[in-house]
Amino acid sequence: MSDFKQLRIERPIDDGQALTDDDIYWGPLSSSHPTTLREYGPVTTIDIAPTRQQWISITDSTRVQIYSPDTLSLVRSFYSFKDTAYCGTFRSDGRLVCAGSKDGIVRVFDFETRTQLRHFKEHQGSPVHCTHFSRDKTYIFTGSDDRTVRVLDLATEKQLSKFDHVHTDYVRALTPGSATNPHLLLSGSYDRTMKLIDRRMSNNDNILMNFDHGDQIESVLMYANETLAITAGGLHLKVWDLLGGGRLLASLSNHHKSILCTGFTSEQNYILSGGLDRHVKIYDASTFRVVHTITYPDAVLSLAMIGPNDRALCVGMPGGLWSVKRRDGSQQISNSSSTIGITNGYESMKIDSNSDMMCTSNSLVPIDDESTNDTKSTASSGSRKTKSRRRFFPSGIVTPTAMDPVASANRRPRLAPYDNYLRKFRASAALDAAFTSALKRRQPDIVLALFKELSRRQMLKQALAGRDDLSLLKILRYLQKHIAHTTYMPVLIEVAHIISYLYDFSSSPSDKNNKAMEKLQRTIHDELQFQLELMKTKGAIEIILAASSASTLLETNSTTNHNCHNNNNTVISAM
Repeated sequence: MSDFKQLRIERPIDDGQALTDDDIYWGPLSSSHPTTLREYGPVTTIDIAPTRQQWISITDSTRVQIYSPDTLSLVRSFYSFKDTAYCGTFRSDGRLVCAGSKDGIVRVFDFETRTQLRHFKEHQGSPVHCTHFSRDKTYIFTGSDDRTVRVLDLATEKQLSKFDHVHTDYVRALTPGSATNPHLLLSGSYDRTMKLIDRRMSNNDNILMNFDHGDQIESVLMYANETLAITAGGLHLKVWDLLGGGRLLASLSNHHKSILCTGFTSEQNYILSGGLDRHVKIYDASTFRVVHTITYPDAVLSLAMIGPNDRALCVGMPGGLWSVKRRDGSQQISNSSSTIGITNGYESMKIDSNSDMMCTSNSLVPIDDESTNDTKSTASSGSRKTKSRRRFFPSGIVTPTAMDPVASANRRPRLAPYDNYLRKFRASAALDAAFTSALKRRQPDIVLALFKELSRRQMLKQALAGRDDLSLLKILRYLQKHIAHTTYMPVLIEVAHIISYLYDFSSSPSDKNNKAMEKLQRTIHDELQFQLELMKTKGAIEIILAASSASTLLETNSTTNHNCHNNNNTVISAM
């Protein structure tokens, strides 16, 4: 026997809320189910390698980990940090990775061999929150809580420049210049300012521009063509014109809590921002307007977009979770022998084949054991309900591996109450259940979808007949509220016609149903008057347009005749 086809709820679109190109572009990414993995600490930085593989760098706790963008399997791990690691970023060729730490040491790793190639101790004692390679691959720009910005040389493992007069508070944001100007960098600080620095100039003249953001700066960005710069901090995201002398182009305040991170899409057509309000806002880079919003279960500490065509969005959160939303909606899980991430919504579990146990955060796995008597209880009505209980797997008893077969439970989806009644052809009970669900979920579209289905089955009259005063009152009030809506109108007119045929409302004028029917009649009359006025206005506009086009045609003909007459006179005079 085939499964019952559930009722499809189509949410109508208001006339003023038509889908735009941005909604169509970002809709699949926003509605896709996220693949979520758990780390050991807050995910403070996510960086994407600017190479063909586009490895994902995750900085959390005392390590920097590299994941595959396709399978989300762990590719590399760098554990040489003695304290909290910050800002693990790739070089432009993807061969080196640099990161700062809470102890002030900046480390450089070889991606292939995972060996530590360099370590710089110039910031020792002060946390280094910002580390970036220069675009020419030869330097590292760093920003620290010691209020300095430094330039470190990869070849000699020495400090080339130290800018200790640039900021008066913690430096928490850096971004290097483009490949054409690798000596430029932008730095943002908690002193509420962003500075454009040229490392080649003398210590007193290296600040080219000064920008006052007005709040503590958490993130800075610069366009690839070096025309615009972006600062983010507090409730504001501001756009600055670098070519125009640093003037303020736009000040955006679309978050209701502090903004913590920003980023670009792959083609820099959109700007992304995430904050403590658990939202990722997407701005059009040409108009600086919010075109889409994605909500997450926790604050957004870091974000990055995977190209090409913005195929996936990675977001890091303070609880140790980081999620990947894919445009095609697929969820590809790691298959490697080292780590397998299993996700269910935002709950995640890890299986480590090198250890001897399968664990979640509490080493407890919830299971439903229907074969055990103590998991069943008998209700007063005699129905048997299964309870979920937890079972602890101590070390050494269960050792799952990647090769273990997984039995899939082909369970039928749980039907809504109105679907159950529809399956049993109980039209009236299905309508009552739909009203209950619509009121509970605040979705009147459920009732509309059921009316459509009953009309298709030719069971609408059966569902509306024989109703008591209370259930009939619910239907009348629903009609009175939604019958003027353009999407609801074709279906609800048929419902109103059947109700007026089945029931007599002239018996008791003081009845609530009679008053509801009178309101419904007034609503229909007002809508008809409104439509009549619209038709009159439309006719008047058409007459004006027709007269205007006719007068334009007459003027064109008269001008043509006049020109022809002048030409004839000219010819005659010439003869």
